[in-house]
Amino acid sequence: MLIYKNTFDNVKTINCNFPIEDQFYADDIQAIVADGITRDPIGVLDLSSCSFEEMLQKYPRPSGAELAAKEIVTTFSKSSGSLKERLIKCNNSVKKLNDKYIKKCDYLQNDYYGAVASCVSIKNDILYYAYICDCGVIVYNELGKVRFQTRNDKQQDSDKYIKNIGIPWNLPESRVIIRRDYRNNLDNIVNGKCVSYGALTGEKQAEEFIRIGSLSLNKGDIIVVYSDGFMNFLHDNSFINHILNFNKDEFEQYVEKKSNTDYDKYGKEKTIILLKYL
Repeated sequence: MLIYKNTFDNVKTINCNFPIEDQFYADDIQAIVADGITRDPIGVLDLSSCSFEEMLQKYPRPSGAELAAKEIVTTFSKSSGSLKERLIKCNNSVKKLNDKYIKKCDYLQNDYYGAVASCVSIKNDILYYAYICDCGVIVYNELGKVRFQTRNDKQQDSDKYIKNIGIPWNLPESRVIIRRDYRNNLDNIVNGKCVSYGALTGEKQAEEFIRIGSLSLNKGDIIVVYSDGFMNFLHDNSFINHILNFNKDEFEQYVEKKSNTDYDKYGKEKTIILLKYL
C-alpha cells in the first residue's frame, strides 16, 4: 500500500523558481524516483568565479536534468516488462532528448541530459528492485530493523578515485574528466575492476550499470524508494520512528527541521516514496 510520496526542495533554493530535478511516480505496487544530474550554469566555466545568487540566475531554465527526470518517470509509468527492461526504455527516451537538444557533448554546459534512478514493483510477496548509481531502495521490518538496502555504487566504486583527480570540481577540466571518464565508461578499469558509475544519459553503456534484484516480503515491511538526498536520514532513529508511526504533517515537519540543521548532509533536494506491505 502506498503511504506517502514527496519531493522536498533544496533549502537554499526554496522560493527561487529553481527547477525541480527530482521526479517520481508511484502507486500501490510500483514506484520510481529519478534524480536529474545537475547542470552547469550558462556561461560559467570556473564555478568559483561567481556567487551563489549569480549561479542561480544563470542556471538553465528549463533544466535538462528536470527534462530527463520527467522523461524517465513518464516512460516508466507507461511501460511494461521487467524493471531492467523498463529502465532501458527510460534510457532510450533520454537518448531522444539528447538527440534533440545536445548536438555535440562537451561535458560542460552542453553535457548530456541525464538522471539516476531507483524503482520497485511488488508481485506475489516478492519485491523486485532496480537502480542505477546512488538512488536506492531500503526495506525495514515492522519493528524498524533494516532488512535490506541497495548499494551506493558511486560512493563505493568511484568516489575515492574521483577525489584523487587532483583538480577542484569548480574548474572545467575536473568536470570534463569526471563526466567523460567516470560516467558510463566501461573501460575505466583499476586493478581489474570498473570504477565508473552509471547514469541514464541515453548512452548504450548505461545499461551495464543497472543493478537488479528481488526480496521476499513479510507482512508489515516498509519499502522506501529514495533519491540520494535522503541517504543520511535512513538510519536515523527519529526517521525510522516517523515512518513506523506515519503522520504526514509530523513527518514533513521533521524532514524540514532536519534539513536546516546541516545543509551538506540533509538540506539538498530529495525525494521519498513509502510503501507498506500488508
